[in-house]
Amino acid sequence: MTPPSQPQFPVGVVMILPTIAFWTLVIMGATRDGGKHAGTYAAYAFAVAGVGLAVFAFLKIRQVRARNAHKRRAMEDGIRTTARIAGTRVRGHLNQDPYVVFTLEVNPESGEPYRVTVDELVSQLAIPRIQVDTVLDVHVHPDDPRFVVIDPAALGRG
Repeated sequence: MTPPSQPQFPVGVVMILPTIAFWTLVIMGATRDGGKHAGTYAAYAFAVAGVGLAVFAFLKIRQVRARNAHKRRAMEDGIRTTARIAGTRVRGHLNQDPYVVFTLEVNPESGEPYRVTVDELVSQLAIPRIQVDTVLDVHVHPDDPRFVVIDPAALGRG
């Protein structure tokens, strides 16, 4: 497993080759032999698409489980401290709730404050509580101080 502070592998890249193979087979089936074997090429194309989708799903599930395990470890075994919100920006939405990219200034009990960036889904009801300069409870991963989890209660999910 990769350390949590490293960027995750973009699993969507895995779908490039099956997509190219799918469309190549579809075009070959339509243009070769006057389309006489189009059904055979289509069957191969959908088989490639199915295998590609299965591999994508498998890798994505592994990625999500690994990320959740890191979060769970930070919550259970991590160091509880506070962090000041130094900046926020919205990255997208899910069911009307924004994905917020937080820039946090973590204040460990020992050592100098440092900045980290954290992506979290935030309940719309919690938005007034997560403004710049607000102090939040956070959990710092025991093995990686750059991996920080915001207390779910502060985000309206606790």
